[in-house]
Amino acid sequence: MAYRGLIAGLLALSAAACARREPPVVVIPPVSTGKVRVRVFTEPSPVRLLASAGRFVFVATDGDLERWADDGSVLPLSAEQGLSGSQIVALAPDVDRRWVWVLTEGGLGHYDLSSEAFQQVAAPPPALAIDFAALAKEGASVAPAADGGAWLGTARGLVYVDAQGAWTPTLVKEPIRALARDQNGWLWIATKLGLIARKPNGQTVRIGGAEGCAIVDPRLLVELPDANMLVIGADESGHDRLAFGKQTAWTTYRALPDVKWDAAARRGNGAVVMAGDRVYRISPLDVTHVRPLAREGLRLVALASKKAEWMIDPVDVVVPPGAMSIASVDDQLLIGTRDLGTARYRDGDQHPRDWLRRRQMFLDATTLSVACAKETDCWIATGARQAWHWMGDRFVPGGPDQVVLAVVRDPAGPIFALHRTAGDSLVKLSRIEPNNTWLVVPKVALSAAGNEPEVSFARFAAPGQLWVGLRYRDEGEAVHSYGVAIVETATGKVTYHRTGDIAVDRKTKVMPLPEGVLDADVRGETAWFATSDGIARLAGSKLETWATGDGLRAQSPRAVTIGADGAVIVATGQGAARWDGKAWEFPAPLRFDINDVVATRNGQVWMATERGIAAWDGHKVRRVDTRRGLAENRIIDVAADQFDRVWARGPGSLTLISQ
Repeated sequence: MAYRGLIAGLLALSAAACARREPPVVVIPPVSTGKVRVRVFTEPSPVRLLASAGRFVFVATDGDLERWADDGSVLPLSAEQGLSGSQIVALAPDVDRRWVWVLTEGGLGHYDLSSEAFQQVAAPPPALAIDFAALAKEGASVAPAADGGAWLGTARGLVYVDAQGAWTPTLVKEPIRALARDQNGWLWIATKLGLIARKPNGQTVRIGGAEGCAIVDPRLLVELPDANMLVIGADESGHDRLAFGKQTAWTTYRALPDVKWDAAARRGNGAVVMAGDRVYRISPLDVTHVRPLAREGLRLVALASKKAEWMIDPVDVVVPPGAMSIASVDDQLLIGTRDLGTARYRDGDQHPRDWLRRRQMFLDATTLSVACAKETDCWIATGARQAWHWMGDRFVPGGPDQVVLAVVRDPAGPIFALHRTAGDSLVKLSRIEPNNTWLVVPKVALSAAGNEPEVSFARFAAPGQLWVGLRYRDEGEAVHSYGVAIVETATGKVTYHRTGDIAVDRKTKVMPLPEGVLDADVRGETAWFATSDGIARLAGSKLETWATGDGLRAQSPRAVTIGADGAVIVATGQGAARWDGKAWEFPAPLRFDINDVVATRNGQVWMATERGIAAWDGHKVRRVDTRRGLAENRIIDVAADQFDRVWARGPGSLTLISQ
């Protein structure tokens, strides 16, 4: 009765707290309706910049610079190679010298492909008032100079630094959006007030309507063969236009129908341009060219009654979701994305042949847990080093530089993390504050047999009462359960509940938990456990178990969840078992290998399988797989947040399914 009173009291408190503080249920429609959003992440942050030099492709994200070779190998570039910072502001290849200019929040320098090292440019004199940290926020542009120096375009104008590191201001003081230098040494400057050309002799000239360029708000510059240039921007009416020119002779084109161009890069004797989910190739007009019929085709029409010299055709490639940047090298087309890394196509490929991905978030990952403060403020733990903080548009590593075993949200609102240092035998508990600092909860130091304990599950049974499943690995790397620790987060009190010969305070009541606990879920006054021997239910002080001979068809369940209707779903390698309150049943639609399972409050049951994510509404099963946007079909873990969103982990991807 003591156990029953303890659990009943705690769970009553939980129900009351949830009724007061839980956010309204955000019900997502059943997946069978097709009205869910699938967002997949393989990389922590967007691919903002792409640059090619020699046999290398340089990929810049919010916090990384990567050098990819044509064989798919990658070298993360950092301070070890001489990089001045981690925020990449601009990239600019110097083809003649086999350099890549790199601007960061720490300064300007170039990477030499021959020596494979960075050389930093001397800091500018204080009189120029160049703040590289401010440039990282405002944006800036770089272009190589003919003598081995570089041009720097900022919100306060144009500055030149020569090969010896001497900085010189120029007369161009307008905010600059882009820079490019053509083969004849002309520097092209896209400013908020129009296009400016700087001749090799230092003279500047404005390029406008008199020269045939109707673009008053240029934003993209592409160097073309034979010293030609492509400028993309808006005209006086705000419509996107393309202008082609050489020195002071220009022709402006409009696309029919009108589109807004997102990115552009040189390719062959022309350029590739991207608008939304389409890529087009621009090339010199070929009167013998037979244009293919296309429902989403475009035409370029020269303005001012001039004869068209350029044509545009769609490129038959499937653009990945969230495309942001584009580049071209040899026979490869590269498209950088928001969440998926960089897609690489060869000539003739409709789908990406491969991807440039480091998959930092999944290195040494063993599990998945998610805890959200807001819809765009979530913490993700994979059992590997550090946690990942998601802010809607990117992930950043957060918390201490330790192994983060789990993150879990208290029904009352606070978020907690379980973590330990590598090789340590104790697991600490921290509360994650709204300012993202981690405050260690005093007195909590969870232990298990052996070194480097792990967490099999972490659930709040009531506000302030955290249940933690412990496990450890022996010298042969076999995993063993070590019972459950119940933590009172307000006081730091820890009570261990496990079978076997353990040293506990004899005054402490130990719940009769089963051996080999792998997973657990708690609802009302009942806790359900998936164990190495079967299923167990703890109701008050009464423990009831089911094994293969007790109505279960499959031994060694992998996970357990309690549905919105109170039914219990158990995931096994032979399918799902469902407890309807009286007996176990084995729904025919769920007889497939299931790695993990979680239930959401809208009545859906979500399963991680070798064939993608399966959703069951009690009648039908619908799958989300690579045909519907997943990066891979093998899904290992699933978790749900308080907004009824489902998160799923594969070997190299994280999926978010929402309304």
